[in-house]
Amino acid sequence: MTTSKLHSRVDGRNAAPLLVAAGLTALALSLSGCEQGIGGGAAYPVHVRILPDSEAQEQAGAVADVEVAGYGALKGRVILEGSVNVPGPINPNKDAFCIAQAPITNDRIQMGADGGLANVFIYLPNAPAGSRQPESSDPIKFDQVSCRFVPHCLTVQTDQTILVLNSDETLHNTHTYPQRQPGFNQSVAPKEKNGVPLVYSRSERVPVSVMCDIHPWMLAYHLPLDHPYNVVTDSEGNFEITDLPAGRHEFTIWHGVPGVINSRYAVEIPVDGTAEVEIKVPAQQLAQFNGPQPKQVILSMFP
Repeated sequence: MTTSKLHSRVDGRNAAPLLVAAGLTALALSLSGCEQGIGGGAAYPVHVRILPDSEAQEQAGAVADVEVAGYGALKGRVILEGSVNVPGPINPNKDAFCIAQAPITNDRIQMGADGGLANVFIYLPNAPAGSRQPESSDPIKFDQVSCRFVPHCLTVQTDQTILVLNSDETLHNTHTYPQRQPGFNQSVAPKEKNGVPLVYSRSERVPVSVMCDIHPWMLAYHLPLDHPYNVVTDSEGNFEITDLPAGRHEFTIWHGVPGVINSRYAVEIPVDGTAEVEIKVPAQQLAQFNGPQPKQVILSMFP
């Protein structure tokens, strides 16, 4: 039997399940005849060591202790190339309060001057070597105003509290659809000012859809990550990420209509400097929008 070594960075929270899975795989191979060798070869004993959570987290966190040449920033703008039909306002017909506030702004595609594209996520999928974690993570407010989620797109640190508010005089329901952890499904009473706490314990590879089961046109996105290297473009398509470890990084560019625009957008971050970029998005990638979308069904897979 030939063997090979696989090296990967394991998140401390995921280390135990992964190692247990590896142990079960090794056991299955042993029971299927690996001890006698496959194809008549020699036997190779398998040794599995399960790290305690504290030790696994310490080893996983070592990536943050790596010395780097310095730190820099990424600054730029996302621009739509070509033209696309911007969705018109939403006219609800099931809720008396929302009808009183109609028409409701449609957040699916928002553009500023000269084609600047708003609500685009730009982020590193994984924490890079030399990551600097924020000293504190204050709670973030996520509101429901005139039957809209505000903000439409939100980045958040893992284990950071999101306070789900409700400025409306009608009942709302906030329902998240993550892929790597249990979803959040909570009714939020009218005029809820203290906020219902929502916490993501794990990073996600792509933004999480957030919906209201009572008002199906309501839609937002949350991106939980275990590092601060992420941003959402503003109303003019502008963005900036600071304190990035110098060197080459590959960013993910994501928008709610097409999904992933680019999963490997490479940028070289200079030491004590700023890399300035202009990210162009072909209009064809947003042309799939043809009005309000049907309610999505998303299967969550965890751990």
